[in-house]
Amino acid sequence: MNRAPSDQEIDAYIDGQLDAEGRFVVEDYLGQHPAEAAQVMGDLGRRSALQLIAHDREPPMPVPSSLARLGQAAKPARWRRWTPFGGLSVAAMLVLAVVAAQDRPAYVEDALTSHRVAALRADMESQVEAPQFNAREIRLATDIAVPLVPADWTVTDVQLFPTGRGPALLMAVRTREGNRMSLFAQREENDAPERPDAIREGAQSVAYWRRGDMAYALVGDSEPAALDATAEALVREWS
Repeated sequence: MNRAPSDQEIDAYIDGQLDAEGRFVVEDYLGQHPAEAAQVMGDLGRRSALQLIAHDREPPMPVPSSLARLGQAAKPARWRRWTPFGGLSVAAMLVLAVVAAQDRPAYVEDALTSHRVAALRADMESQVEAPQFNAREIRLATDIAVPLVPADWTVTDVQLFPTGRGPALLMAVRTREGNRMSLFAQREENDAPERPDAIREGAQSVAYWRRGDMAYALVGDSEPAALDATAEALVREWS
């Protein structure tokens, strides 16, 4: 696709006012941006509910319960969940995007936000990065087990990050090849998988997993497959 659709085009898509070419532009974009697809699907659901109410009919079941079964039946392999699906319509792809977004642990959004904040800090002269840290002090104060990083990675910033579920640790790193990533760690009961599961969220990918009651996420600009492999290597190194 050559361009992103405007807000007006997305509104027209929801209202069913676009021609075939216009629908293709919107659907192609949404197929590559699951967060926006989830929002559009929500708007479509509310529009359908209003139409049913206007005709004195019962509204449909809420989206999470009615789509979950379809999403479980058609869910692809872990990191491929945002890639094109052979034989599936664009509508089905949008449904799967909504289901996958609802299925992931809540802390994944915090991991993405903290990564983007760390990237802003790195580009601002007035915001001094803090690469030095005391793992024991952090553990005593927050009960967060500071993750170990490979010897050829450089820690560029370590910050505590507030969330609605308590404090989290953000560790910004740079690999030997110069790739910038961040490790997010938080102690909380969660339903993340024990092996990393990677997805694409806008400009970044995130791999998330748990180890006991510790929740972890690795965020970077790489494609999900590459980030998934890096996270898998981390988990093996920690074992």
